[in-house]
Amino acid sequence: MHVKSAGFLTSTRFCDAGSKAVADAAAEAAGGAITERDKAAALFRWVQDEIKYAILHDWTHTATETLRMGRGSCSNKANLLCAMLRAQNIPAGFGVLVVNGKEYFGQGWFPALREMCDERSRHFFGVVHLGGKWLRCDPSDDRALSAGVSHINRPSTRVHFDGTTHADMLLDPAHVLSSSWPVPDIDRFLARKTTKPREDFAYMNSYVEFVRLYGARHAGPRELEEAFRAWRRETIAGADTRGGQRAG
Repeated sequence: MHVKSAGFLTSTRFCDAGSKAVADAAAEAAGGAITERDKAAALFRWVQDEIKYAILHDWTHTATETLRMGRGSCSNKANLLCAMLRAQNIPAGFGVLVVNGKEYFGQGWFPALREMCDERSRHFFGVVHLGGKWLRCDPSDDRALSAGVSHINRPSTRVHFDGTTHADMLLDPAHVLSSSWPVPDIDRFLARKTTKPREDFAYMNSYVEFVRLYGARHAGPRELEEAFRAWRRETIAGADTRGGQRAG
């Protein structure tokens, strides 16, 4: 595969690498890096931490929109990373995993949350061509999120990428049903809208935010779950009782 002629440097509807906003952000994030390897590592770190991971009901956003919002799902963050790499003339693309959505988040994802997920869903990550080979790099979880829950949840362990080796989330292989990479674009997935209730996404995303802020204070999954429920009742006006009965 000749990466420069196979769509790994081009703009698409969602991966708008030609956007001035994306190009400017990429140049700033790359800083004084000279080599492609160092630039890629710098861009990875920037997207990983400057764009908060969020579970969005509407993920149909271009890279420019994700940049402006400052948050995004795994697909949005991978898409922005890809666009920024391409803006620096570094071939980049995507990896697509089909996963057991009820399990792959790990034990930090309590039963009521798992009930909101599908047994088959997709997880997206970035891939970049450096030194004559493709490297996987997953910028999904930001530093604060990893710090808040990695002591309970192995998949949330901090991911480090230096441009020399793969940098994957520590997913349980049993929860990964298939893997495809490198893929030149994920526009068809970003264009799809979910039919699931908006309230489910709001509940899941409030849990992610709680974990980011307070997760490190709690020693185990059950304590974390109980603290989240109490926080949600106290701080979110009109919070529903979603997941009020513990399953299992």
